[in-house]
Amino acid sequence: MLSSKKNRLFRLTLIVASVYFSPFFSVSFGQSPDAYLLTTESEVSISAVGDIMLGSWVVDVIKKEGIEYPFLETRHHLKSSDIAIGNLEAPFTLDGEPFEKKYNFKVPPSYAKGLLVGGISTVTLANNHMLDYGDTGLFSTLETLTEVGINFSGAGRNIGDAHKPVIVKVREKRIAFFGYSMTFPIEFYAKKDSAGTAYPTEGLLQKNLKMYRDSVDFIVTSFHWSAEKRDTPKDYQIYFAHLAIDSGADLVLGHHPHILQGLEVYKNRLIAYSLGNFAFGSYSQYATDSIILKVYLRDNGLYSAFCIPINVNNIEVEFQPTLAVGKQKNGIISNLQDLSFALNDSVNIISDEGQILGEWAGFDKVSFVNEPVTLPVSE
Repeated sequence: MLSSKKNRLFRLTLIVASVYFSPFFSVSFGQSPDAYLLTTESEVSISAVGDIMLGSWVVDVIKKEGIEYPFLETRHHLKSSDIAIGNLEAPFTLDGEPFEKKYNFKVPPSYAKGLLVGGISTVTLANNHMLDYGDTGLFSTLETLTEVGINFSGAGRNIGDAHKPVIVKVREKRIAFFGYSMTFPIEFYAKKDSAGTAYPTEGLLQKNLKMYRDSVDFIVTSFHWSAEKRDTPKDYQIYFAHLAIDSGADLVLGHHPHILQGLEVYKNRLIAYSLGNFAFGSYSQYATDSIILKVYLRDNGLYSAFCIPINVNNIEVEFQPTLAVGKQKNGIISNLQDLSFALNDSVNIISDEGQILGEWAGFDKVSFVNEPVTLPVSE
């Protein structure tokens, strides 16, 4: 972890910045995970979480406790942002024939409203379970989310539909969300004349992002990739994350491993290679720690970011993510620091409080710099 001396320097830098820029923003320090976050009217805030799967073991719990149950301990943090996004890891459907594979998930459509009540306003559908029950399950999901009022991207009735971003307007800002899947089965990928998820070839990714770059204020891309239980990104993840930013993305979000992978600051933009699990219907002994990633965007791009550690060990929290405290909280941040170190040229980009450090757009004068292919689908 960063030393207390470095943390004092970090706080002092923020205080200096707050004095320098006081006509434009206010800064508050406190014990909550929202400490050190600078706010203005022109800012857009995003909370990002990992895999959400409300089927399997969690179905009966929600039936008993109510649709808002999985989000009771985290909804304050999700609703405090302008947009909260997660990966919807299973279709909302009661029908359809299961695809021949090891695990097939589906969720009662009536549970969809729980996402909205819990603060999730946007989801990506690009993953390896969205067509577990074929086109029937996918179409039911599209209809259910539309009816409830949740934004989505990453899957559709054909390749054009699947690759189209959802554009969310916050005050006067337009944010485009793209969702991509790079996981098996490849039969789930949308084609010209068939429904499915969006698979990003290099050309399609560049074309899609550049097409929208000048018509929106910010671009967020989500990727379902890597391998389950893997805590370091594969070479192709790094390649595509960098390509997305080179093509206009302001933020890259990843999921599928069910555990955390590191964060990278690339060209003053942020990459979260895997956000781990969120509310997920399994008792995995591996998926116990995760984060809510809070990101703040301004006109010049990423401005500030913060990691909020959460406990997703369902043996303890029973499908209701809770804020991690004490030793677990410190351990999650320490682990994320270690995972991120090599991705950032041996520079620690995460403070002990969870603040992600970078020469962000808002600090072009007072910055807080700390010391010194084959393209596969994933398993």
